[in-house]
Amino acid sequence: MGNIPRRLCRLLVVSVVGAAPAWTLAGASVSLSDYQEMRAEQALSLDEALTTAFDNNPALALQKSRVAGQRGQVVHSGRLTPSNPVIEVQGEKYPSRIPDNVNYQIRLSQEIWMGNRRDLGRDRATSELTATEQDLEFLRIATAARVRSAFFNVVLAREELATAKRAVDLMEQTSELIEASYRRGKMTKMDVNTAVIGLARAKSQKAAAGRMLEDRRLELAEVLGVDPRLPLDVRGDFSPTLTDLPEEDRLIEVALQQRADLQAAAKRIAANESALDIAESLTIPNLEVFGFYQRDLGDNVVGGGVSIPLAITHRYRGERMDAAAGLQTAEIEAESLKLSIKRSVLSAIAQYKAARTQLEQMSESILRRSEETLQLMQQALAAGKVGAASLLSAQDNLLAVRNEYIQVQKDYIRATQALEIGTGGAVSMGVSP
Repeated sequence: MGNIPRRLCRLLVVSVVGAAPAWTLAGASVSLSDYQEMRAEQALSLDEALTTAFDNNPALALQKSRVAGQRGQVVHSGRLTPSNPVIEVQGEKYPSRIPDNVNYQIRLSQEIWMGNRRDLGRDRATSELTATEQDLEFLRIATAARVRSAFFNVVLAREELATAKRAVDLMEQTSELIEASYRRGKMTKMDVNTAVIGLARAKSQKAAAGRMLEDRRLELAEVLGVDPRLPLDVRGDFSPTLTDLPEEDRLIEVALQQRADLQAAAKRIAANESALDIAESLTIPNLEVFGFYQRDLGDNVVGGGVSIPLAITHRYRGERMDAAAGLQTAEIEAESLKLSIKRSVLSAIAQYKAARTQLEQMSESILRRSEETLQLMQQALAAGKVGAASLLSAQDNLLAVRNEYIQVQKDYIRATQALEIGTGGAVSMGVSP
């Protein structure tokens, strides 16, 4: 989590999104246009956010460490012999003999692979390494999906706060109109209370939107793996392009081909097959070859030999059973993952289709129309053309439409994140230029 880009560190001096546009540096004030230009330079683009996450995300860093460790296992499995050579020195002295001779022996021994265990061990370690690398690749895809979701949630939260501010302004105008009409005897106290309640609801939604923006910023900082105290801002708009998805069967087929975690599961099956082969080969014990030089009663003796354990009392049955169970477990996990991928893709498709339909109906123009309707009702009330009930109904409608407008966009972001993870990155959401 160490190498945070300089431009990201500079975000420390940027105001939180939504704060008043004032900028002071070393006692000198900066114009609004200069401030806005500097803030735009500090804001992260989606690509920059992805790069930052790939460099700093803790889960990715941990998986990279696992990959490095597994590479060490591959290096270890490539050793030429099971162990290092062993040298033994032995001496003897017989004081009762004349002359007083000292006899000694030097023995050098080396264990040698048998049963093709070196190649099998290397195959196993290599398969495990590939599986770990595929796990890293899938984690990168899942992290990218989380970054996109967190990025666009910040954009959406910023828009949510803006719409909440507009709603408060409109509710204040409504409340002032009704209060003025009440003083002229044209409205009831109940109308005033209803308008006040509507304004309080709008202010409550504004406060919730401000809190949501901060929460979304913290979520983005978490997935980026940076200090949450950084006042992160993002650059871009949320303008989804609603496109048709491929057929369900085709999308599932793509997911099964592209999901790196499924490829990792296949490699773990291969690794466990090698482990079973190793366990079955243990009944062929490793050889030990040795040679010696011996000085005995003044004579030089040179010799050598081979030793081999007898696999009689210990036939490695337990090791074979354990390896077979490991292989069966890996196969079951792979099949279970296939079913899980199919379910997740189908679920994501259903979420996306529903979110797309809602977005087609609940566009920004609908929200603008609701705001415009309330403004027209305010004008009609001032002209005496409508009563308080119509105006307050338009006010309630605006609050409801705003909530639904924000919710359907959240649902769309959630659906596209599920699609990106479910398809292994085959489907993803970009940012408008």
